[in-house]
Amino acid sequence: MPKKIHILKEKESYDFGLIGISSPENDYRISWILNNAKGYRLVRQEDLEVPHKQLEDLQRFHQFQYFDEESLLLYRLISNKSENGYLLGELPRADYLILVSGEMEEGLVDALVKDLNGLEGISLAFRLEPDSLKSRRRLLL
Repeated sequence: MPKKIHILKEKESYDFGLIGISSPENDYRISWILNNAKGYRLVRQEDLEVPHKQLEDLQRFHQFQYFDEESLLLYRLISNKSENGYLLGELPRADYLILVSGEMEEGLVDALVKDLNGLEGISLAFRLEPDSLKSRRRLLL
């Protein structure tokens, strides 16, 4: 009788809010704008390093992070562009991404998008559905 092999696959969870931002500003300037307008304290973190199959090298994306201890939400501002490509290749017009993770109230992401669209320095902010993106696995790092 042949031996049965069972493989346990963990289901990926995309349980976070995702916002795309188009802006001509530098990442540190966007961070400063968000800190002043929203009361965040985004701080620069080590670059997000993502392997790229075709380049056989790592892509490095700037990122900023803020944990709101009152609401228990984590905000991450990540550059979508690096020297050698995009984090999310299907979104070349999104210069930055904001990931919001934690127990969010209904409508939080939509309210944040509305607020961001009113800020000087941000050309356009738009909500994204992680499940609809081809390269969504790159966001799990």
